[in-house]
Amino acid sequence: MVVVAGLIPLSLPPTALADEAIAWRSEGPFLGTVVDVAFDARTPGLAYAAASNGGIFRSTDSGRNWVAAGRPKTNSRIQWLELDPGTPGTLWLGVDNPGKPALWRSRDQGKTWSVVTDNYSGQMSTLHPVGYRIAFAPSRPADIWVPSTNLHYRSRDGGKSWSDFRVEGQDAYAMAVDPKNPDVVYAGGHGGQESGAAHMSRSDDGGKSWKPVGAGLEPPIHLLQVDPMNSATVYAASRSGHLAKSADRGATFTALAVPIGGTDDIYTLRFEPGKADHLWLASEKGLFRTTDGGASWQRSDRDSGRYLLRAVSFDPADTRLMLAASSGAGIYRSADGGATWAPSSAGLAAAWVERIDASPASATIFVQTATGLFRRDAAGTWEEKAEPFEDDGDEVELDGLLFDRQSPETVWAFDTSSAWRSNDGGKSFRELAKKELSTRDLIKGNLASAQFRSLALDPGNSNILYAGSWSNDDPGQAVWKSVDGGKSFKAAGVGLPGGDVTLLRAAAPGVVYAVVGKALYRTDDGGAKWVAAGGGLPSGIDLREVVIDPTQTARLFVATEKGLFLSRDGGTSFEKAGSAVAEEDVESVAVAPDGKLFAGSWRGVFTSRDGGATWTSMSESLPHRDVRALAVGGSAADLRLWVGTAGGGVFSTPLP
Repeated sequence: MVVVAGLIPLSLPPTALADEAIAWRSEGPFLGTVVDVAFDARTPGLAYAAASNGGIFRSTDSGRNWVAAGRPKTNSRIQWLELDPGTPGTLWLGVDNPGKPALWRSRDQGKTWSVVTDNYSGQMSTLHPVGYRIAFAPSRPADIWVPSTNLHYRSRDGGKSWSDFRVEGQDAYAMAVDPKNPDVVYAGGHGGQESGAAHMSRSDDGGKSWKPVGAGLEPPIHLLQVDPMNSATVYAASRSGHLAKSADRGATFTALAVPIGGTDDIYTLRFEPGKADHLWLASEKGLFRTTDGGASWQRSDRDSGRYLLRAVSFDPADTRLMLAASSGAGIYRSADGGATWAPSSAGLAAAWVERIDASPASATIFVQTATGLFRRDAAGTWEEKAEPFEDDGDEVELDGLLFDRQSPETVWAFDTSSAWRSNDGGKSFRELAKKELSTRDLIKGNLASAQFRSLALDPGNSNILYAGSWSNDDPGQAVWKSVDGGKSFKAAGVGLPGGDVTLLRAAAPGVVYAVVGKALYRTDDGGAKWVAAGGGLPSGIDLREVVIDPTQTARLFVATEKGLFLSRDGGTSFEKAGSAVAEEDVESVAVAPDGKLFAGSWRGVFTSRDGGATWTSMSESLPHRDVRALAVGGSAADLRLWVGTAGGGVFSTPLP
């Protein structure tokens, strides 16, 4: 179980937008995929963490607590973080967005960032690195080397100006500089498929000329490290899980027996400061440590659970104090040199949120993230919900949860072929008994039973449930119905095609909408007969969400990649919403009890007070604008809009 610290108020001023003051609050859960972590050698206790899509976080207490260093870099696939060894407060960041890789720099401890394009004179119209990690010359830190496949870049003045160069005969994806001689530079990559091709080159004159080295290497090389205690020793790692060591300045390499598979990626290599032959390797198989230059390895990720540790950093004042970046759980911290680890991500809101389910009457919410399901029943601690949904240690990813509006302490959870019920607001769940096939069923071939890809409750009677199938192609069995609170189900899908029922939404007693595949259907008689709906909806695209206006149940809203569509006649016909959301790729839509609408996209949150005719942005002060999930919930005294983001966790704002 992962318990995550809770509420972090944001020190962001409310911003006036369309006669509203929007004040957002960061709610957590405080975790996420962190790709890199680094202590600042100049400032005791200062550390930085780079979250894949959540931006840069800063800690001033050696990794116990974190705050966003500036506005998160949303829609940015951050690859690595480097602290400039020659310029205090300067950070470098590699971003590998599809089609837009870039090198970014901050001169104010991560508060603001700019793309590095200035003062470049070379073969291209602008400096265009592709996201590989840069290298500094330890003994002359103003020298910066930027590998970029074929055309590479260097600066001799700390990044004030740049020039380009090539390494003859090979592509280069990684560079490293001799810790004592800044003119000795290594470039590793791929030299082609020809027999005898060199996959590494070395320059002994500061990059003026290069000669092939690296005999014995397996390409492509993507990590290089020179031992700071012995500059003749070089380590090289390939994407295919191979690690090799050279004792002759890269001329020849010998493969090391690392306890990972031949296809497992090696994320990072880090030397332990001040200790010869002490090297840490983070990989898809876990975190390993050697104290004898790679002759033997010990696994060093105890207590990290299912989360991979991708990079480590050492407190310069006490190298036994370590931080580790994890794939999903944020930051781990060790006070005993990596023997044991504990989560340490308070304030690090970097979760990728896929769905939010909020109670209509209390502060209880469930958040489905890319790394598991989390529950919170007050502004405070989050709890990861694993049991009874999973028992093998994997993350939980349910198809959905559903609060009973007539009895909000009753919560339903569902996933493919199983459903669970809670009577205590989601603190505990019990799985519904599954139908046991009788001999008569077997003889007659009645093998079908209810599946739970989707679920809906009748608004007038909580004992009536509708369950949507995920793999049932038999006629009339795409939807099943229970009239006894889930004890038994009967097929109720006449008129529906077989297939995946991704959504079920109940509008009124007996009135239910179903999304089957990429089409919308409706029943007015409790599932006795279904008819096609959705006139005017674009064909062939996913209908991501369907919500019903509680003030006018004949009014529906459908979120799609081609915009938001609204119906005023119970789904018979739809028209596209205009105004600010006309061209939006709408990920989610939600509606408040008073009919106020909210739509979320990668550009933030939009709201409408007139049934979708006009829209206004709510995102000027929203710290993370890549919105993937919306929900309205809470008590009448504290009704809130919940916003789930791709890499920034959950935010909320009160609703009047």
